[in-house]
Amino acid sequence: GLEAFGRRFRTHQIIFSSTSLRTTMRFSLLPLTYFSGLVLVQSFLDPMTLISFPGVKWIENNDPIMGGRSHGNWTVIGNYGLLQGTVSNVSFLHAPGFCRAMTVSVFFKDASKYLEGGLMISVRTTTPNFEGFKLSFGTPRTPVHHGGHEMEGSYKAKFRVPASANYEWQSVFIKFSEFSYDWSDYTGECTTKDPDGYQHQCCTTETPQFCPTSKRLAGINSFNIWAEGIEGDFHLEIKEIVATLSPTAAAILV
Repeated sequence: GLEAFGRRFRTHQIIFSSTSLRTTMRFSLLPLTYFSGLVLVQSFLDPMTLISFPGVKWIENNDPIMGGRSHGNWTVIGNYGLLQGTVSNVSFLHAPGFCRAMTVSVFFKDASKYLEGGLMISVRTTTPNFEGFKLSFGTPRTPVHHGGHEMEGSYKAKFRVPASANYEWQSVFIKFSEFSYDWSDYTGECTTKDPDGYQHQCCTTETPQFCPTSKRLAGINSFNIWAEGIEGDFHLEIKEIVATLSPTAAAILV
């Protein structure tokens, strides 16, 4: 017969980030392995940690390099990074600007096996109403977005961090299919049209050319954390970025 195991299930808060749906779910997760007779069976590809702290070097920069008035700062505190500041209007663009933390160390991460999954980020915030948080990653094979001046392109997606009762860390899952390399310098979005009339494109089944590919995920060499496109104060702490096939697999790591 089956033996009774006095194992407690751990509960985690997982936020699925999508441009079309924002859903917060709480549920109990089974352990990462299950028992088949007396054999321990692993039922998924292990999550892969892409960023942890202190880790690689990050710096912070703002839109004042483009004539804007946003200001922020980046600090590594033990095992997490803190990005905080204020996004202000860029007067000559008539739009909010940006602040960002960006990696500057040389590294390469191969996340090609996780194309059908996404990125799980461990974060918390004191500004849950701020709607301008975005995450981007670059690879040498990614095209530069329309109007971009970078040496290589990057995929970008937005995310939300809901309020937490006790300021606990939260796991935000962003599917790779939410990322597009064709984002706007004016908004950071893939849904908007530039002043020159160019309509940016998101990753969809109709426009797969703007989606991440396994070949491009094989050479991730940069990350940027953005507060962009929305005017206001922001505060974001981030502890980890993990590639995973499913949010259930990575949630145990948080």
